[in-house]
Amino acid sequence: MKLIPYSNLKPKNLGILLLFARLLAYAGYFLIAIALLAFFSEFYVYLFPSAPVGGQGETYESHPYQFGVIALFLAIVVLVVSALFAAFVSWEASLSHPNDRDT
Repeated sequence: MKLIPYSNLKPKNLGILLLFARLLAYAGYFLIAIALLAFFSEFYVYLFPSAPVGGQGETYESHPYQFGVIALFLAIVVLVVSALFAAFVSWEASLSHPNDRDT
């Protein structure tokens, strides 16, 4: 099993675009992992709250949750752009060139 995104594509001229699509896919996977960590940390703080320090109690802030939502949204955008680049490379590889004729 290969862990290389779009490993079945064989580009003719757009190898750098395929490399960029793979790097974007890795960045998208990393952002998904960061978003999951943010969601799990928020869930952990919700289940196991810390003791209030001051007499007023503590206020609840959902900064990790907001960060997780933003990271997940960015991950989806990055993965869609990566897939569009890979689709463009696949389309270019499927075109027939005049030099590739079977005679």
